[in-house]
Order: sequence, then structure tokens, then C-alpha cells
Amino acid sequence: MWAAVSASVIGTSHEATGAPCQDACHVLRLRIGDEEVLLAAIADGAGSASHSQIGSSEAVQHLLKLVAQPALILANINQDEFRGWYEAVLEHLKSVAGREGTSVSELACTLLLAVVWKGGAVFGQIGDGAWVLEKDGALVAGTWPETGEYANVTVFLTTQGALDHLQFQRIEGKISGVAGFTDGIQSIVLNYGNKTPHAPFFNAVLSPLRNSADETELTVPLQQMLASEVITSRTDDDKTLVLAVWREPGAEGKPGAEVKPAEVNSDGTAE
Repeated sequence: MWAAVSASVIGTSHEATGAPCQDACHVLRLRIGDEEVLLAAIADGAGSASHSQIGSSEAVQHLLKLVAQPALILANINQDEFRGWYEAVLEHLKSVAGREGTSVSELACTLLLAVVWKGGAVFGQIGDGAWVLEKDGALVAGTWPETGEYANVTVFLTTQGALDHLQFQRIEGKISGVAGFTDGIQSIVLNYGNKTPHAPFFNAVLSPLRNSADETELTVPLQQMLASEVITSRTDDDKTLVLAVWREPGAEGKPGAEVKPAEVNSDGTAE
């Protein structure tokens, strides 16, 4: 079975201006045929868009509603199907814009999707942030942040031609852990030189999830870690982190297991 925990935390720059948290995430666990499947979606609203917090929330909710269908055939998921889902979310955001009396560009957000089962996964995204997975005991990047024409500028779902920037990755093999995040922490948790995940960080934050008897107890500690000074001293942006691990039946953690996610040192390493 999949154990999962997630959190979105407002950045200090938004706190200072009274702006809302513009990140959003949503996780579902369901059974499709004989497979226990994890669905996760993450969105980061554009700071320059007036209604982006609505856009990000609507995008993740609607995307998982589209994907979470009993007729979904995991072996057949391909880039065309992902593109269809993303196109449908964009159409939904246009209707939301009408409801809110604004333009769809004011709902601008990135959008990341993961469909994961024990024997494989498919990942996709438009924009920055990334997916990391633990496959056969090794941590690898499922997707990588995409920036736009200029530094610190990314592609949003509402950007013209955004669907042509859709990243898609299908991975076969034993998947034991997954992490997804927005750009608020990507510079801390990714090694840009060789395009690899920063293993000490992910090992440290996935470990409590494996050892916890009740993953809901990890939500507050995860929020506290993302809001800690060691993180906020390196980024003032909103931050989202989704974590999931596969646990064999009967392998659940014991009550009283340590549930506090590891601190992150000032150099980005995790204790």
C-alpha cells in the first residue's frame, strides 16, 4: 500500500505582503484492477497573476478527477493521454476565469502529475518543480524544472503553446518512493551540475514516512520543516512537498516511531 504525506506552505515574501499561498497539491490512492495506485498533482501559481491561487487549486483538483477513473489502463498511459488531460484542465481554467470575472492568464500556474504503482510510474509536468523517485533502491529524477526564455521565468499551463512544453516520462521497475515539489525548494533538493536529486535530503524525508504507523502525524512536522529558518533563509517563495512510499502489507511502522522530518543544513544537506 502507499503511504503519503503532503504540505504547501506560504513563503515569507507572501507573508510580508499579505498575499496568499499560491501553491496547491492533492493526492489520491485508489485500486485499479489488481494495482494499488497513487495519484498526485502539484501546481504553483504565478506570482504575477492575480488569481493564481485559484488556478493552482482548481488545476490539481480537476486533473485528478480526470485521471481517477476505473477504466484507466496503466499500461496504456502515454504522452497523448497526458496531453489530453492537460488540455481538459486548461479548458476548465477558462470556465473558472469566466466564473471569477477575469482572464485565464490571471489563473496561471505550473502543473505536475504523477501516476505511480508498485511496478512503474508515469510523470508529467508543465513548468518548473520536479518529480523524484526511488527505483530499485536508487534515487533518480522523473522530470526536471523547465525555465522560460529568461532566468527565473517558467512556462505556465495558460501560456500560449504551453502544451508543446509538456514533459512526459514513463518508468518501469520497482518503485519504492516518490517525491514531488514546486520551485520553492528545487534549488535546495536538486543537484543542477549533474541533474540528480540530492540524495541525503530525500532519504531523510522519506525515512519517517516508512517508519510511521500513522502518516497523518507527519503533516504538521512537514509543514514545520518547510517553514523552518534553515529553509526560509534560502528561499522566500511558497513551498510544496509531496512524499509517498510503498509499504508491503504488515510492514507498517510501529506506534511511537520518530515522525519528525529531518532538518536541512545550511549547505542543503539533510541531517
